[in-house]
Amino acid sequence: MEQKLMAAHRGVLREENLALRQILGYTRESIDAAATLQVPQIGRFIPNTSIKDILIVAIDIDHILMQLPIQDQSHHIGVSLLDTRCLASPVDDMREAITSYQFITKDSPSCRNAEKRFLFGETEMISLSGLATRVAELVHGRDYVLVGHGTVEDVKVLNRIDPDIVGRAGYIFDTVKTAQFPLQLYYRYNLETLLDELGIKHANLHAAGNDAHFALKALLMLAVRDGRLGQHPENSGEEDLFSTLDTIAHAPVNLSVLISKSPPKPFAPKKEKLGIYAKRRLRAEMKAKRKILEATPPAQTAVESLEEGN
Repeated sequence: MEQKLMAAHRGVLREENLALRQILGYTRESIDAAATLQVPQIGRFIPNTSIKDILIVAIDIDHILMQLPIQDQSHHIGVSLLDTRCLASPVDDMREAITSYQFITKDSPSCRNAEKRFLFGETEMISLSGLATRVAELVHGRDYVLVGHGTVEDVKVLNRIDPDIVGRAGYIFDTVKTAQFPLQLYYRYNLETLLDELGIKHANLHAAGNDAHFALKALLMLAVRDGRLGQHPENSGEEDLFSTLDTIAHAPVNLSVLISKSPPKPFAPKKEKLGIYAKRRLRAEMKAKRKILEATPPAQTAVESLEEGN
């Protein structure tokens, strides 16, 4: 029974998959079906293309205790952006296609650790109100969608910071759900497992700036996997798109320099543990030695005794 239930949920086609096809303009027959499934129309087309003219904005927020005032906690927040215009007119260096930021709100140990581990530039100190202003500046005048890996808590926090960040988004992609169909899953991958499955090299996860960057790359590769499942060999335009997405998702990151690892500890052989009887015997031996030392006269006294005897 359980196996039949899992099989029924394996690789379910979700609304997220149809929305992704809509904004990137591949597998057009599914775009027509999207209206029936009530997938919203997202943005406008880039002229002479089937790609929507939007910003894809990945946001990751470190774990927050929802029961405490948000302003009393320290946060590190990651924001990464991809402009779909670079898919219509590819940039020379695909490493520049994604722009990544990391913000911290306090000089706390967790924020300092995230700052040290961020792979894509300098971390900015910012207030929560300043973060809302900064995000508004980054998306100013553009339609955008949001991306995250497990978005429920992040959306709650964003709504507490500024409801307009979520409210103005044309769609919210959760890569946990988006992965189900193209990878034919019946369970949920964490971000690390998903990146490994997609062949995306990564490091220093759990620093929000890195998580946002790699979640965005994961979304691009999920589009590639999804599109190639039903790709028509004669559609060279789609293959060009998938090749560009693949290149961006696998653009090299200088992980060898930036991975922060503690130096390996020198090998030290483990001390042999003593049993209870061995410990008692050792204590008895130590006690006997103390008694002998206490009974032995000091060296000076012994010398004087010898001189008196002479």
